[in-house]
Amino acid sequence: MKKKELCAVACLFWLAGCSDPASDEIEIVKNLFPVQFSVQLQKEVLPFSSTRSMPPNTVPEPTVPNEENPDKELKELCSAIEYLVYKDGDQPELVKHRTYHANTEPDFGIVYDTLPAGNYQIYLLAHQSQKATFSENAFSFDELSDSFYKGQELQLKEGDETNVDINLQRIVSRIEFKAADKIPEDIVRFELAVSNHPDRLDILTGKGIVSAGPNDFSYEFKTEEKGQSGKIHSFYSFIPTGDEKISVTLTATGSDNQVLRKRTVTYIIPIANKIIRYTGILYTPPKPDETENTFNLIIGNNGEWDEPEENELPE
Repeated sequence: MKKKELCAVACLFWLAGCSDPASDEIEIVKNLFPVQFSVQLQKEVLPFSSTRSMPPNTVPEPTVPNEENPDKELKELCSAIEYLVYKDGDQPELVKHRTYHANTEPDFGIVYDTLPAGNYQIYLLAHQSQKATFSENAFSFDELSDSFYKGQELQLKEGDETNVDINLQRIVSRIEFKAADKIPEDIVRFELAVSNHPDRLDILTGKGIVSAGPNDFSYEFKTEEKGQSGKIHSFYSFIPTGDEKISVTLTATGSDNQVLRKRTVTYIIPIANKIIRYTGILYTPPKPDETENTFNLIIGNNGEWDEPEENELPE
């Protein structure tokens, strides 16, 4: 082959190599459309619906926010937002997962994204846990915290610019044990062993997944706390899909690992956006004729329902 022909062939390859990437890049940009989600918290769930306990352990009624008692900011109630995008289909396909942190995001609470046209399910989860792990459509946490959630359908057409306000709703219950007795001088720690604890979250349903084994929570008392009364020990729980009921073994331990008092509470049913409070003796050793498992059960907000979800029947 002559030298001129070789040069011509080389030029053709060079021109082809220069033109293809540019056209591909332009095509990709053209097929992506902007979406924006502004995350808010449902006003009805801020703060937790208060409980009403028997005198003398009264709890104030909920108050209307004003200048002295304003609504809390988003970053006061959560430190991270998990943003997940699933492609619609017979088997939902995860196409994107991002985590936004309050201490690094200047626009915390606003999610900016670009997506190709199509049908999606968007899931947002706000929480305060230090560490969250996601695997097989489920979140697990180093320690479950106050959490808010919403699933949102998104139909994105070509040329659309989408801006959606999303109200997250609280999806946890707080289980509390309030001491009716004073913290004794000889106590060292108080432990809660929680069985059938829904501490993992199925992101597709917003429901809890029961942990395989018991979860242990331990509290070490400070010297200045001795003699105080009304101490509350608590933990959070997601709402299970079935009829699983939580049971908790409470143990007060003194010096030399001496058990001062131990009792088990069963059939605890978590309710979303509710505090379930048990008030009773937690630390004082029982008398010979005393029944250890006596508690005053309080259901948050006098058992009142949250606001109903309104739906219209089809014609």
